[in-house]
Amino acid sequence: MQIPDRMMKKISNVRLWMQSPTRAVLLLGAIAVGMLLIATEIYLIDLERKELRHAHEEATSISRVIGDQTARALQGVDLVLGGVVERIGNLEKNQLSANDFLVHTMLKSRISGMPHISALFLVDAKGKVINASTEFPIPKVAVADRDYFKFHRTHGSGEVFIGQPLVNRMGGEWTVHMSHRIEHSDGRFAGAVVAALNLDYFEQLHDLKLEYISPIALYLKDGRLLTRTPRDEEMIGRAYSLQAAPAGSTDGLRSARFGGDNPGAVIYRDISGFPLTLAVSIQDSAALTAWRKNATTLWIGASAMAAFIALITLLLTRELKRGQALANNLLQTGETLHALIDTAMDAIISVDMEQRIVLFNPAAEKMFACSAIHAMGAPLARFIPERFRDSHARHIAELRNDQTASRAMSKEVVGLRADGEEFPVETTISQITVAGRTLFTSVLRDISERRRAEIALTATNAELRRLSDSLIMVRELERTRIARELHDELGQQLLRLRLDLSSLALPLRKSHPELENKVMVMKGLIADTVASVRRITTELRPPLLDDLGLVAASEWLIGDFSKRSGIDMDVEIDPAADACAPSMATAIYRILQEALTNIARHASASRVSIALQLEDDTLHLQIEDNGLGMRSPSNDSFCAGNGLVGIRERVLMLSGRLDIGRSTSGGVAIEVHLPLKHHQASDLSDPESVTPIHPRSQ
Repeated sequence: MQIPDRMMKKISNVRLWMQSPTRAVLLLGAIAVGMLLIATEIYLIDLERKELRHAHEEATSISRVIGDQTARALQGVDLVLGGVVERIGNLEKNQLSANDFLVHTMLKSRISGMPHISALFLVDAKGKVINASTEFPIPKVAVADRDYFKFHRTHGSGEVFIGQPLVNRMGGEWTVHMSHRIEHSDGRFAGAVVAALNLDYFEQLHDLKLEYISPIALYLKDGRLLTRTPRDEEMIGRAYSLQAAPAGSTDGLRSARFGGDNPGAVIYRDISGFPLTLAVSIQDSAALTAWRKNATTLWIGASAMAAFIALITLLLTRELKRGQALANNLLQTGETLHALIDTAMDAIISVDMEQRIVLFNPAAEKMFACSAIHAMGAPLARFIPERFRDSHARHIAELRNDQTASRAMSKEVVGLRADGEEFPVETTISQITVAGRTLFTSVLRDISERRRAEIALTATNAELRRLSDSLIMVRELERTRIARELHDELGQQLLRLRLDLSSLALPLRKSHPELENKVMVMKGLIADTVASVRRITTELRPPLLDDLGLVAASEWLIGDFSKRSGIDMDVEIDPAADACAPSMATAIYRILQEALTNIARHASASRVSIALQLEDDTLHLQIEDNGLGMRSPSNDSFCAGNGLVGIRERVLMLSGRLDIGRSTSGGVAIEVHLPLKHHQASDLSDPESVTPIHPRSQ
């Protein structure tokens, strides 16, 4: 057969298209992706069938187990009914009545320990309930219209009867009755013994709490529903169409599929010895829950693999196109890398396993004052001071033994210039392996200028600290001088002026009494001024601090603060605190004074706790309030103002520690710890070097 020219042309075009390696790779990638997706779908379909078959087998096994349990429970009821029939026959022989109390006791004992029987009662030949296990005597209730009574009245003995579910006339709940016929000794119908079955018991017996098996139902042979787990009140007692048991089946096992929104299958099994059928339903959607998870995982994996194959295909096609371009770029990249190394501002040095230099860039030449010609091939130890060479060798050995292919370590070392000058260096060491060859590369930076700047900064900070200490001491001296001037000069002048006014008042008492009143007013103003001068003098330099020590001065300050502010104070002061140096006593007093001032201004507190203790050669001061705390807007000035700065400066001057935080009551907590063995920087702050001021009684 001759191939048409048009077909031959298409075949030739395909051959030409396939000659391109890029197109061939694309075609192979598309085929691989398609085969992967088709194989995944086939596998999932097969897995779905297996899951449904496994669920059907599980439901069949469960129906066998539940059917056996239900049969055993009903057999127990059947034995109870048979035993009652036998005992009733004995009563007739002994000419005893069935409605006797002994019969009630017998019925009650028969169902003891049988939770699936809620009641057991006797019905006479006229359809009247004559005795029961529930109560005695029992009301005469007519049950002649019940199906179990009609059945036994027309059928012979030896056949158990299970009736349709009925609503109990006394309790109003659903009840199923199971009964036996009672006959006289001559075979005449004498009534029936009836057991009221507890539907809750059978529902709990059938409640397996399996997601894919639901519901489990128990039907009469005519299709009427007795129990259903989970229960549906509207379905109980209704008649449903059940699949007939296959011919020759011993257990009546059969199954049927159902559709709708939630398809599945029903396993039917007859209850051996009783006119009942058990139905166990399985839902495909629930049975396939695990399958769906696996399917999702498989589809995600297949999609990821397909995407990976597609990506690899695209990358291969790109690599095929860029092969020659990469070869050209490799040479250009090498040249660029060498240019970057040569123009780098930091020194770059690479050594081999024997610590021989294989790379020495221009920045390294400048840093170590050595040309690359003399450095290449030389040992790296040439640029390390002799006292550090052993530690460097150990460090390199640890880095060499590390299993990590590439690792970077940063540290500070000391370098050695070619002229013998040592200088600090910040270095980063990395280990790489290229083509089986291990190289150690260091990037170094001369930090000599940084070290000099750090030293200068440290010196400046120390100078500022000394200046701050001096300012505190000068301020204390200035306060003392001002207090002395106020006391010696202004105080004496006010006293002299008051005496002069007193001498002037006597002559005016008789001649000009109105002038005497003005003079007395002036004396009162002078007395107030004297009191103000005394208060200002005390605040500037409390005489109690010089005369009686820190404890007495602190107690006076706290008492005066409480009196003026109205704030309750909890005070605990160790008398041993007077053992501290005068300079420390002054600092503690000023810190306490500043803290109380800030509390009065900003805290809005109602209670302040103060503790001053001496423990382990350390003086501890703790101040807590229940005010607004440091984060309150009204208290921001305390956190950022001069008060806190002054407290911190005094603590640092005495080599102490200051902790500021939130108190347990929500306010501010200040803790000061000052060592007693601190060496005073200057005697200028020592109150002992200042003449004490003693206010005279006016």
